[in-house]
Amino acid sequence: MEKIEERRNQKTPKQPKKKFNWRIFLATILFIIAGVLFAAGPIRTFLLSRLQSQQIEAASNITLAEVKANEAEEAEFDFSKVEAIDLDKVLKANFDKGKFLTLGQIAIPSVKLNLPIYKGLANEVLLSGAGTMKPTQKMGEGNYALASHNYFGDMTLLFSPLVNLKVGEKIYTTDLEYVYEYETTSVELIEPTRVEVINDQPGVTEITLITCDDYNASNRYCIKGKFVSKTPVGEVSDTVKQAFNLNFNTIK
Repeated sequence: MEKIEERRNQKTPKQPKKKFNWRIFLATILFIIAGVLFAAGPIRTFLLSRLQSQQIEAASNITLAEVKANEAEEAEFDFSKVEAIDLDKVLKANFDKGKFLTLGQIAIPSVKLNLPIYKGLANEVLLSGAGTMKPTQKMGEGNYALASHNYFGDMTLLFSPLVNLKVGEKIYTTDLEYVYEYETTSVELIEPTRVEVINDQPGVTEITLITCDDYNASNRYCIKGKFVSKTPVGEVSDTVKQAFNLNFNTIK
């Protein structure tokens, strides 16, 4: 009994405390951050692709009456407020799409581009389609200027296909009443300060398409096209109709 009591009274030796390993902790944090950053690109691409598909589908059901009403609405035209594509912006646009003032569509068959045209340059607009750059511009008159993003994660989205456009290739727009045909005359890189390229020129009817050349928007791609023709939607060829994501038989 005495031996048992003696053992009870003996203190259990303390285990040495393990030192916190900052190197392992930091390595773990960096590994997690790297994983998040690696996944952000594909997630952003998926959400952007989904957003564009949803908006193309929504725009395909627009009516001529709605387009006419949208033409009279106010919109944002401050190009300086346009922000680069990031995951946060794309997420916000997916869940808070706001009011899109659809004015028609643009189609460029040679580079498989088909997008809704919206009024203004709001960020959610440029993440979903092409935005008009001047408040009162009209298709088939003066210099019809459109802008959208060039997304390097997927060169099929938004205005990314424009980098493959060649001189002589056709550009089509429609306001659901007419189809306007343009022919590409130039594809060039310009400095961001060259804002005069969207101005109207006396006696010139053209289209101007603007998109960035890299993620930092160091320069701009500027595509010019001369006006060729204006045709009522009921008279355009089946080939041209197929370039748009629209059922021209139901447009009223």
